[in-house]
Parts: sequence; C-alpha cells; structure tokens
Amino acid sequence: MKKYLVGLSVICVLFACKEKSKTQTQENPIVQLADAYYEKVLQTFPEYGYYIDEELEKHDQISSNDLAEIEEWERFEDSLYLKLKEIEELKITEKKDRIAYWLLKEELEGNQAMRVCKRNLWNVNHRSGWQQKWLSLANFQPVGTPDLREQAIVRWSTFPKYVEIEINNLKRGISLGYTMPKEIVKLVIDQMQVLQDYEIEDSPFMAPAKRDDDQVFITDWKSLVIEKILPAIAGYQKFLNDEYLDAARVEVSILNIPSGKECYQAQIRSYTTSDKTGEDIFELGNKIVEKNKNKVVALGKELYKSDDFEEIVKLIEKDSLDYFKTSEEILETNIQLLENAKKESERWFAVMPSTEVTIKPYEPHEAGRGSYEGATKDKPAYFRINLENPEKQQKGNNEILTYHEAYPGHHLQIGIEKDIAGLHPISKMIGFGSYVEGWARYSEQLAEEMNLYKNPSALIKRRTWPARGMVVDPGVHLKGWSKQQAIDYMMESGGNPASALSLYHRIIIWPAQLTSYDVGGEEIKALRKLAQNKLEEDFDVKEFHSEVLKNGSIPLSALRSSIEDWIEQKSHQ
Repeated sequence: MKKYLVGLSVICVLFACKEKSKTQTQENPIVQLADAYYEKVLQTFPEYGYYIDEELEKHDQISSNDLAEIEEWERFEDSLYLKLKEIEELKITEKKDRIAYWLLKEELEGNQAMRVCKRNLWNVNHRSGWQQKWLSLANFQPVGTPDLREQAIVRWSTFPKYVEIEINNLKRGISLGYTMPKEIVKLVIDQMQVLQDYEIEDSPFMAPAKRDDDQVFITDWKSLVIEKILPAIAGYQKFLNDEYLDAARVEVSILNIPSGKECYQAQIRSYTTSDKTGEDIFELGNKIVEKNKNKVVALGKELYKSDDFEEIVKLIEKDSLDYFKTSEEILETNIQLLENAKKESERWFAVMPSTEVTIKPYEPHEAGRGSYEGATKDKPAYFRINLENPEKQQKGNNEILTYHEAYPGHHLQIGIEKDIAGLHPISKMIGFGSYVEGWARYSEQLAEEMNLYKNPSALIKRRTWPARGMVVDPGVHLKGWSKQQAIDYMMESGGNPASALSLYHRIIIWPAQLTSYDVGGEEIKALRKLAQNKLEEDFDVKEFHSEVLKNGSIPLSALRSSIEDWIEQKSHQ
C-alpha cells in the first residue's frame, strides 16, 4: 500500500494543486475543505469509489490496515478539523455549503471520538470485518483489458501481507486488553472454514476471473487464489483458533475493554449523531415500548379477543390468514402496495423523487428478507423482495417492509436526496443511519396516518419491535443483561430464536448501532410534534416533510437546528 505523506498531501489539496480549484478554495473555505476530504478519502480508501459511482483512475490499491498509516489518516482528519473550526457556521449563507459543513463537522468529530475504541486492534467480525471488504472488492474489481488484469493481480497479490498485518494488529490488541468476545471469534473461525471449503471454481474470490474471458488471466488468477489467498485465510483461521480464542474475552459488554464506557458513548455519537447517553436511550426506549405494548393490547382485544401482549403476538404468528399462499401472491401484493403507496404519497409530500423504484425479487443464490437499493447511473432503484417460502411470510410484515423500504420510506427520502441540486460530492460519502433509518421508521407510523395498512395485523406488528433496540443494546452493554435475557426480550416482540441470536451478535460487534433506527425516528416525530404545537393551524404536514427532506442525510443535531429555524421563520410570517 502506498504511503501518504500527510504534510505535503494536505498542503496540496488544501491550497489547490489543481488550477481549477484555486479560485474555489480562495473564495469558499467550505468547498476547500470538502474538496480536500473528498480527494483524500479516494486516495486513502480507493475501494470506496466503487460504492459512490466514482470513476477511479487505477484499481491496484486498497486501503491500508497498517497502524502507522491509520495514524496518518487521523492526523489528516485533525488538520482538516482545525481549519473547519475557524469557520463560523452562522456566517455560511449558501445552503449547499451549510450542508457540507454539517457533514464534515459530524464526520470528523465522530471519528475523533471513536479513536478511544481502538477498533483496529480487535477487528474480528463476521459481518463487517476485513474479509467482507475483500469479498465485496472481488465483485467490483474491474477486468477485461490487459491493463485492468495487471492491476487486479497487483492489488490482490497484497492479500497475504494484509492478513499478516491484521494478525499483528490483533496481537497488539491482546497485549493492551482489546479483544472481541469468544462467541464472535468462533463465528469468524467457522466463516473462514466456509471460505476454504468452496470448490475453487465456486469460490467467491474467483469472481474477477468469472467476468473475464482471457484464459491466461483466468489461469493466473486461479493460481493466485490457490497459492496466496486461501493459504492466508487458513493462516488467519489458525491464529484465531490456536492463539486468539484463548485470549478473547468472555464478557460481551463493551465496558470490558479499556475505556469501554467512553467507547460506548463514542459509538452512540457515531451511530445516532446525538448527544444522548446510553441511560437516556434506555429510559426513552422503555417508555416507548410500554406505550406500544398498551396499544397492541387494545388492538389485540379487537382482533383476537385477548388482552395479553405475549398471547396476541403468538396468535398473530399462528394466524393462517396472515400468511401468503404462493410466490405469485407475494409479487402481485407488493406491486399493488407499491402503486397505492406512491399514489397516496403525492397527497402528503410536495416533492416526489424523479426516479422510480422497481420491484426486484432476490435471485435463488441471494438471501434477504427485503431491502432497498438506490438508483445509480447504471440501474434504477430496486425494492428487493423474497418470493421463497410464501407460507412462512406474513402479510402484515410485508406491508411494514414495503412502507419502510419504498414509499414513504427509503426510496422517497433517498430519491429526493439524489435530486437535490448543487450538493458537494462529499454528500455521497457521508451519511447518517440515524437520519436514513430514522426516516424509514417514521414512515412506518406515517403509513398508518396515510391509511395504507390493509392488514389489521400490520398495525400490531409495526408496534411490537420499534424502540426495543433502544433498550436491549444498552441493556447488554450498560446493564449487564445476560445473553438469554437479551434474546428473551427480543423474542417477546415476535421474533424467532435465529433472528434474535443474530441481533444479539450484532449488538456485540456494533455497539449502539441498533439504537440508531429509533433514536432517529423518535427525533423526527418529536420535531413534528414541536412544529405542530408551535405553529398550530399554520402547520402543514407537506411543508414539514419538505423541510425534513430538503437537505438530504444530515446529523440529527443539524436537522433539529434546521427545523427550529423554519418554525421561527414561519411563526413571524
């Protein structure tokens, strides 16, 4: 991996080595800093360009896991942040510049706070570990020409060294008291075995060769996988099994690493973009869960003649009328739901996305309950659905999923964001789950106001899980909840043991991430209530939605400031 000399490179990007940037940076310090960040990210983390549709000049490098180079990146962040602090936010007049300021400020402050966690010293992770980066890269890696084939070989020949550095980082972590819990380590050991058990032709690492027809390259690539990549995987697995597992911690709470309390607060800041504490989130989550349970009981009395929460949840699971019969029924239902939701959204939103969303079922080799894929220059937006095992798919859950992922949820929000003119390119790089997922969670409630739900069970199901992530995550990390306590709490909402276990593991590897959905959703609801109380008869829900969506994915603190400014301005009209 090429080393980047921070002093020279920062001077270059900050003071415009490119002629066209000179005027911009002299006239606009926000553009100056945003340009610097954008260019440095693509230089330091080149594979990130594939995720944001950025045309890369070269495809032979990958971001480094060397601790010295990571420290270089951190020094760059610090130098940028010092420049950012010199800018007075209130003097920023252009909307696009203010958004860029918000994005940079939150990203840099969040990253600085997260350093206390030293995540590179305990990066053993079955969902977003280093191996996922390489597996994803195998699908992106450009081939098809002599030059691209050579670049692919150069990049992937560094794989063994990358794994060696990863092992050394973990050894350093052990010496300093940073390890991942044993339960997660065992999952990664098993994952490494799966990667080795593929027949070579089916190995996910063979993806670049499968997209090329040059026989010499195919042969060379196969040799690379057999002789370098798979042995490195085996070596990593052996290290985990023979050395790391014994040293790994038993306790799953993040409080059991050095500065664990500070790390958890930094994780909350990073995922929620709020200054809430774990205690704040835990208490608020409990209040919302109790409120939801009371409403479920009221609905359950009407639907199932029961006033017991757990019994109502079980009755829904057993309700044969709530399940699909055929794959065709799933597809036809979703087409109709999508059409109805889009039509009704036009009555609740002043602006609609210019792009359409298309239903795309998962392929047989894919897996998923449902998801949203944003439009790119090469493809439209997709609402992905699962047509397998219709007899196990509930109609109520399907409705909630549609409104969360498509209209009025992710597609409407992300589609509108893509239509915002003039945003700096860093808006493609920096986004916040608490805003994006918060909007989708808010949309689940909004869909009820819009009378979109047709299945009575959906009105119950949409209340059984929300806010539980705000309780179970700090429950595990701050309150000392046991594994069984956490799983029982999650299953009370109607989940199955496998999904509850998966969520438990997710809480371990991504502390605070599960809280971001409802922290964001509750903030949007709170801002709407604030606007309604302040503006009274002058409140217009269409206008409120426009104000929430007009800046794209921004931190919750910036969203609150923006809505409060709008309320103030509207109050004096």
